[in-house]
Amino acid sequence: MIIDGREVDARGTLLETVLALGIDLPHLCKDDNLPPIGACRTCLVEADGRIVAACHTPADGIQEVRTTSERVLEIRRAILRLTAGMHGPVQDRAGGPRSSEIWAAYESHGIDWPSHPWRVRTGLDTSSPFFVFDEQPCILCGRCVAACQQLQHIGAIGIAWTATAAQVTAGTGVPFAASACTACGSCVAACPTYALRPKLSTGTPAGGRRPDGT
Repeated sequence: MIIDGREVDARGTLLETVLALGIDLPHLCKDDNLPPIGACRTCLVEADGRIVAACHTPADGIQEVRTTSERVLEIRRAILRLTAGMHGPVQDRAGGPRSSEIWAAYESHGIDWPSHPWRVRTGLDTSSPFFVFDEQPCILCGRCVAACQQLQHIGAIGIAWTATAAQVTAGTGVPFAASACTACGSCVAACPTYALRPKLSTGTPAGGRRPDGT
């Protein structure tokens, strides 16, 4: 297989082969420890002339992959702009401005602020003694759900409702502290934004203020 002009041995999926070369390809819904979800479409590449999701495409049988062609870059930028419209122009309050995985994807594709109208979502769950769930930065990638269900086999987290009403929830309207959550931290580790983030040692939410100043 030829990837961006370099001859390599195919391994697993196209995403695995690309990442093994050290190529920085966004994959916001793919956790390294979990099977692909295929929800975010940020890992699109051009494979033998077709645009495919690298996380779901077997590398075997593919002859040439381009990760930086103008065609695929423009499509990934469009997808990231839509993602940014959900995420909103807020900075990472977990460990300093723009330190999360999603900001790395924005910056590598030249995206600063959303070009689409962004949704303001006000859900903030601080009931857990160990972490915070902030609905505004959540992009509904599903990584937290997969980590809870497939790694820990707890099933405390799900995505309820559909379309613009869809949201991550710990149950039927209950906070995390009242759910089956064991505060194992797998969902926090899996989150590519900072929607799920650890609390400071004082028990207060990590980082500054909400976009509305609260």
